Amino acid sequence: MKPHRTILWIVTALLCTCLWGCHKNKALEKAPKWSAFEKFYQDDEYQQHWENCVKSLNNSDLLFSDQIQDFYQKNNGPVWTANGLQEKLVNQFLDLYSKSEEHGLPTEIFGYQKIKDEIEDIHQGKVKSSEELYKKLAKIETLMARANVLYAKTMLYGATDPKEVNGGKWLYENDSILPSLATTAMEKAPQGTTHLASLHPQDSVYLALQQEMRKYLALREKPWDSIPSITADSGRSATHVHLIGERLLLLKEIADSYTPSDRLDATLMPAINRFRENRGIPTGKSLDQETIDALNKTPQEYINQLAANLERCRWKTVHKKGHDFLAVNIPDFMLEARCADTLALRMKICCGKYKRKRSEDSCRVNGILPALKTESPLLYSEVRSIVLNPEWRIPASIIKDEYYYKMVRNSMGVINKEKLYVVDNRTKKRVLPETIDWKRVSQKNIPYQLIQTSGNHNALGRIKFDFNNTESVYFHDTNNKGAFRNRRRAFSHGCIRVSQPRELADLLFEMNEYDTVRMEQFHIILGDEPTTEEGEEYLEKMQEKEEKYRASLSPEDSVFYRPLRPTNVALRKKMPLFIEYHTAFIGPNGSVHYRPDVYRKDQNILNAIQKLIPSC
Repeated sequence: MKPHRTILWIVTALLCTCLWGCHKNKALEKAPKWSAFEKFYQDDEYQQHWENCVKSLNNSDLLFSDQIQDFYQKNNGPVWTANGLQEKLVNQFLDLYSKSEEHGLPTEIFGYQKIKDEIEDIHQGKVKSSEELYKKLAKIETLMARANVLYAKTMLYGATDPKEVNGGKWLYENDSILPSLATTAMEKAPQGTTHLASLHPQDSVYLALQQEMRKYLALREKPWDSIPSITADSGRSATHVHLIGERLLLLKEIADSYTPSDRLDATLMPAINRFRENRGIPTGKSLDQETIDALNKTPQEYINQLAANLERCRWKTVHKKGHDFLAVNIPDFMLEARCADTLALRMKICCGKYKRKRSEDSCRVNGILPALKTESPLLYSEVRSIVLNPEWRIPASIIKDEYYYKMVRNSMGVINKEKLYVVDNRTKKRVLPETIDWKRVSQKNIPYQLIQTSGNHNALGRIKFDFNNTESVYFHDTNNKGAFRNRRRAFSHGCIRVSQPRELADLLFEMNEYDTVRMEQFHIILGDEPTTEEGEEYLEKMQEKEEKYRASLSPEDSVFYRPLRPTNVALRKKMPLFIEYHTAFIGPNGSVHYRPDVYRKDQNILNAIQKLIPSC
């Protein structure tokens, strides 16, 4: 090889090596010009200190510690404390974490102030030795790695375990966390926060709740004096009414051009009614104490409520809402049916009751309030069949806790009034109720099943909607229509009562493409009069078939004859069903709505998030 070619080859090799090194470290800063670094810092010494530190890290220090340790071992060094301290990179991440409250997340779950304090100690010369400096740098690196991965996990899947914070009443199938989540977050970290910012949820509900959160965060430090009780009718004046206008201006619930006065005028009254609608308070033409109490709700209370619901939005479940589905929101006590992305039905519901024998604080376990048995579970399922004229097989727990004492006192009175029949669990055969001496039956081991016959008297009403679940709950009609007149409708043992069962059944029948002839037959089974000749013929055949059935019964079985019995209609096209829990959500008018936390689940979420704050 000629000499000049040899020199050219060497120069080229050196240039490539230099360019490779520049590319590898193009984001790295030099060690800061602080006295602590000038006195105590040696890059190779800190590198060795960090390598030893990484080996001792575990899940109490980091999330996904195995993946993060593997990342550090493969990359042979720290990210945020490479060359001493990557101030610009650290500050970029800290700036992102400083805005985490807009997502309902305390900055301290990301160690925000702890990291700043450690940096400030170094900056102000409080470090007195190399060992002390390296310990602080290692702590900063550990906190930054933990925060980085926690932020990615929180934005993609939520910060909390939905089953835990719902006290066990969570029957959804959760999406599995990607194994690459931690590794990807660490690999992207040297390039800044672009990756983390790209993970922010972008659906319309989340963004609307975030906008509300920003509003209340801005109000948090403002004076918030209580508005006194005020009695006034629309169009009238009263002392302190101007305080309502001022409060609505702060809440952006009235036009900015409004000038507060003590008159309940044509601008203020509609604004008050919009405020009421968004909080589930009945509208009207006068003020009431409930409205005043709602106006006095503090910004921090709203912040807490929004934080819990932003977290719910971040949870990822396997089943997503498509174009057709039923959705129940328990705090709103409402069901919505959507077909082809259009709201087809909206109706009142009654859900499982909530009543504790002890104080809620005494029931909490590690900050979490376990769910009651009577709460309606949160779940995804599919309505697979509709039962016309259902019978109610009274659950064993209800027989034990409620019916046993009634049966001991007056069994035949209860049997006749509620139209029950009795089945022996041992033989699976019906028995004459008058032959049972309930005083001799042990409450702990009741060998009988009570079943309520079909009809308008039945607790399930005339229609039941079945869907698979592990808690034996379903939707159903009710014989107690007056319950729907209540605003807070938590009355059942866990099942969901629907106020418009006929309309819901017809909707599902139509989705399954049943023709008008079949639909009329269903209505006849429910007791409606025929409206067509085909319907009259169907009714006659039904009656003939029933007469033949009754005539075929043996004398023994005829004693237990029931003229009305359940008819099960299987659905070829099953309807997706979601039972949800949102105390802040987008209402029908497009605004953010707020509802009381009927099962006290918001505080579970807030407590679980607080537990993520690193202890050191």
